[in-house]
Amino acid sequence: MNLNAACAKMGDEKSKCLLPSFLVILSFGVYLATISPTVYLGDSGELSAAAFSLGIPHNSGYPLYSLAGKIFCLIPIGNLGFRMNLVSGAFAVGCLWLVYRFVAGMGTSGVAAFSSSLILAFTPLFWLQTTSAEVYSMHLFFVALLINILWKWDRERHFHLLCLFAFVSGLSFGNHLQTLMLAPAAICFVLWRDRRMLLSPGNFVVLTVLFLVALSLYLYLPVRTNAGAAIHWGDPNNLDRFLAHVTGRTHREVYVLHQSFLEYFRRTNQTLLLVGSQLGVLIGIGIFGFIKLRPLRWQVFFILLITFDFIYTVFLNVISLKVTPFALPTLLALAVLTGLGLAKGLAWVGSLSKVSPGTVRLVRGCCYVMPAIPLFLNFVSCNQGPNYTAYEHTVNILRTADQGSILFLEGDNNFFPVAYGRIAERMRPDLLLFDRSNILYKMPYVGERKGPFFGEWKQYRDMLEAEIVQRMFPAGIYYSTFLPTALSVPEGFQLVPLGTLHSVQMKKDPLDPYRIRNIWKYYSAESFYESFEKDFMTRQVQAHFHLRYGQYLFIARQIRLGLRYLKNASQIGHDDDMVHMKIFTLLADYGFYEEARVELEKALAHKDPGVANDSWGVYYYKMGEYRKAAEYFRKALELEPKKPSYLKNLGLALYRMGRVEEALDAFKESIDLNEDQPELKAFMEKEGLIIGKARQEG
Repeated sequence: MNLNAACAKMGDEKSKCLLPSFLVILSFGVYLATISPTVYLGDSGELSAAAFSLGIPHNSGYPLYSLAGKIFCLIPIGNLGFRMNLVSGAFAVGCLWLVYRFVAGMGTSGVAAFSSSLILAFTPLFWLQTTSAEVYSMHLFFVALLINILWKWDRERHFHLLCLFAFVSGLSFGNHLQTLMLAPAAICFVLWRDRRMLLSPGNFVVLTVLFLVALSLYLYLPVRTNAGAAIHWGDPNNLDRFLAHVTGRTHREVYVLHQSFLEYFRRTNQTLLLVGSQLGVLIGIGIFGFIKLRPLRWQVFFILLITFDFIYTVFLNVISLKVTPFALPTLLALAVLTGLGLAKGLAWVGSLSKVSPGTVRLVRGCCYVMPAIPLFLNFVSCNQGPNYTAYEHTVNILRTADQGSILFLEGDNNFFPVAYGRIAERMRPDLLLFDRSNILYKMPYVGERKGPFFGEWKQYRDMLEAEIVQRMFPAGIYYSTFLPTALSVPEGFQLVPLGTLHSVQMKKDPLDPYRIRNIWKYYSAESFYESFEKDFMTRQVQAHFHLRYGQYLFIARQIRLGLRYLKNASQIGHDDDMVHMKIFTLLADYGFYEEARVELEKALAHKDPGVANDSWGVYYYKMGEYRKAAEYFRKALELEPKKPSYLKNLGLALYRMGRVEEALDAFKESIDLNEDQPELKAFMEKEGLIIGKARQEG
């Protein structure tokens, strides 16, 4: 051993005592500085409420996460949303410490382990999981823990370590079923190293029992359902519903191998770009670490881990990569390999006799400061400290509804934050809540019809809502949805925008609700004007907020200010087709045709040809160019001849052109395909149109 190598070894021995502590303190400090201060959008509200109430969130139920979250809910720091966000930060730091242990032990370099752990810590995909309540940090913690146990067993080959591995695997399944993707790599590794220890009948029985004991955490689901937990998604208290919830049976038909070849190619490309963008050129060091990795069974282990994680991301899911952080285990594996590559590189530099000790120290120093690059590059994009969006959105929804009124909720970003507010923070207990997916706040049937209902859920839901509206009105009835055009209310009623909600009113009521009260002045909107990096969910809520306020300003005849808010909505929701389409409709209705055209082009960037032609038809219809509108509606119908909305629009254009008989034919066909079109029927009644007979002109 030369002088450089000896100095490097002494430095590593000293650093190994201090670096783990510094790693934990630094990473957790950064995460505390960037964590969301309260409940987040998406699943976070549901998961937080479920943990607080020891309830059951969406499949697979996440019993271990709910139990761990309940412990954090008891910590007297901040609000409950913040405490649940701390769960993610704490398990992420635990994962980093385990990555450090593995790289330092296998690569024999504390410097490389420290650097690779912090590089992982400050990649955007990993970092953003620490800012809100989600299950993925805990999943990565268990992946790192299982790799460490496997490494220790590989060196010592004690059966009790294999027992520990089986038990921890069961616990990991209690948090996330994606643990299954680790099984091929782990089983192959154990069989390669010592198949007798695994396949011995006695040993196999012991390992199976330990795994099942840990997996028995899922008994939490029926126990808490029968106990009347506030959230009991899927009611898994009998065998069929239990298996359906745990295995995600309702989603498998949609998720598993259900897309076209082109869609899988696109998703593969997105996944590769996502992973590549996290580590950049450091992937080259990871490849070097993989090549130098010995023994060969560890190479096979990491290949299988990455391969099956890729299969899970691309072929077993359809959720957008913008919404769900897939490929995290792959990122962890690449960070480990990068650390091993750095360790080999440092060892090689230290072995060179012509390199001075000062140069070796300089190289080691560069490794120490290397994580500062992703820290500073990604800090702004990962900082969710100013993000109160979900909490303010909840407060605004609940402030809009009158005392003792009814509120229908639709969409994760409406339903989950409100569920958190009601369950965890006891907000507005006077309101009667119903969720339109019939998951938690289920709608009762209040009509007089007897006997079973046969039909689709949407038809049944519309019937339930119609009965509730007709029986409960004039009590306040509100809808919280981002797609009000898809709602159906009984004849004689209409939906009127009121703040971020829509209020059910009688059609004969001439009063504009905004003249009764301006709800906007009571809203909390600090984070809606803050400058910070916004993910897809935050952009959706904030864009709709600015859109709805702009709509209100147009109604209030404050057009110039309204245009400014519509511009804000367009910029925030730059990739939200729905937002652009709504802005287009509003601008066209008020005669801003050029501005409306720009928004329509943005909305149609990724739409299919049928929708595009129909939308251009609407544009020209609003401009009064009915002949051109009819041409586009006909093009849309050539692609989808049985689309009721296309037929209705064509009929309207033809009627405005004076071609009444043709218009009636289009209306008739549209109503035959979909009878639930109260607006069309009201238009025909107003114009004196009768199916099969043109209006007689005096």
